[in-house]
Amino acid sequence: MRAGRLSRALRKRRLGPGKQRGNGMSFKRMGQRICEVLALSLVLALALPAAASAAGYVVTVDFGTAPENFDRFKTMMSQNARASVADEPGCREFNVYEIAATPNHLFLYEVYDDEAAFQQHLAAPHYKHFKEASDPIITSRGGTRGTMLVSFHKP
Repeated sequence: MRAGRLSRALRKRRLGPGKQRGNGMSFKRMGQRICEVLALSLVLALALPAAASAAGYVVTVDFGTAPENFDRFKTMMSQNARASVADEPGCREFNVYEIAATPNHLFLYEVYDDEAAFQQHLAAPHYKHFKEASDPIITSRGGTRGTMLVSFHKP
């Protein structure tokens, strides 16, 4: 038997009912695989909601204090950040950074579900206590507010 005839005969033997040329997978099996992949994607999306999130209300603040008040301010800010995340359902994250290049400054990066959630933060008892205690020692304050376009991070 010539080589061309042999390869055609082998291909015919491999291709049975319901099979297609190419990867040798039947349409039925291919449909099952697609369903499996879609189901796995759904499970991962539900299990890892924080992996890629979009649309949030972002608040950044840069606070400055006098050197003699900075340690006390850091303690107050840490308590405020912890209470914000623990007690406010709309507060997704509250990050506090010490800025090495600017002594006696703290930088905040806060993410809320929406602007209404941020307004609830401003009305929260722990925030009112923080504001009352910290206002006299804050020497500078600046910041921004806006809507998050997209956020990518590991869960």
